[in-house]
Amino acid sequence: MKRIPIACLLILVSFIVKAQNTIPPDSSKQVVKTDSTMKLEIESEFPGGTIGWNRFLARTLVYPDKAIRKNIQGVVYARFIVEKDGSLSDIAIVSGPKELWPAVLDVLKQSPNWHPAVQNGKKVKSYKSQPFNFKLEREK
Repeated sequence: MKRIPIACLLILVSFIVKAQNTIPPDSSKQVVKTDSTMKLEIESEFPGGTIGWNRFLARTLVYPDKAIRKNIQGVVYARFIVEKDGSLSDIAIVSGPKELWPAVLDVLKQSPNWHPAVQNGKKVKSYKSQPFNFKLEREK
């Protein structure tokens, strides 16, 4: 029984050792590297937040006619990078009905610049994953 806590402690210590900063403390130039798992001080955000994003989607997102005719519904997941200047890059569809992909790509390409993420007081690029829900209303 005592082996489990000791093993956990050893694993934790090895992670702490690996996470130590390799830049000397007297270095005058601090390098900030971000990756998709890093917790950011301020996440990137669409201007106006969630409400602004929903308004933009309501005005811009067009349900493809082909998908309507075929009664195709579902969730399309897209991922993209919000660059330091707020522009979107590396837009890609991760999953969802293929007939709906062009609508998502179009709306992301039309998106105005976002507020970029901030880490250590500096603007940094960040990765975003966004679901787009497509649901047809039934006529009564």
